[in-house]
Amino acid sequence: MQFINFAILLSFLMGGASAKKQATMSCGSGVSLCGVLALETGYGPNEYATKEPAVHGLWPETDPYGTSECLEPTESTTDPTSLATCYQNGTQDASDQLSFQTHEWDKHGQCAGVKDSDDFFTQVCDMASAPLAVMTKSKDAGGDLDAIANAVEDNGYEVFYVDTQYSQLYLSACAGPDRQWKLSKVADFAKVCGGW
Repeated sequence: MQFINFAILLSFLMGGASAKKQATMSCGSGVSLCGVLALETGYGPNEYATKEPAVHGLWPETDPYGTSECLEPTESTTDPTSLATCYQNGTQDASDQLSFQTHEWDKHGQCAGVKDSDDFFTQVCDMASAPLAVMTKSKDAGGDLDAIANAVEDNGYEVFYVDTQYSQLYLSACAGPDRQWKLSKVADFAKVCGGW
């Protein structure tokens, strides 16, 4: 009984954040691509400190982070040559942002099963638009990391992980045989992205 009470107390003291921190992601049966859309609140250190919430990137959860396959681009692996709209935050030098975008493409995008870098960043920006609006509204109202995470979840998005070090939210996402990434709860991956 004391162990159970200690576990409840520990959970309470942690602010319930443990419910938003998962070890690895399982794509589930019939789903080849799953991952997280990493969004920055702007409260993080150094380059993570921005006035408005911003996109970090889309990361397929390949081994050891999860069971997603690494599917190469279907058309081209060429690096991006222009800055995607959601990476134009005005707080960083454009050439630095393009270098960062290229890093995201090389490290994560080339495993996302998309056509090319333009397709990858178009999908990232499209997916990020609505949750970023929620995050901005919450931040503008004075919300901290936990309040922003709660607002995102209250709007129907699953927060798979809360990164307290860099003040980021990782939203669960998957892609079906059409290779179009969608935000989805992990429990719904088979329904939303199955059929591989």
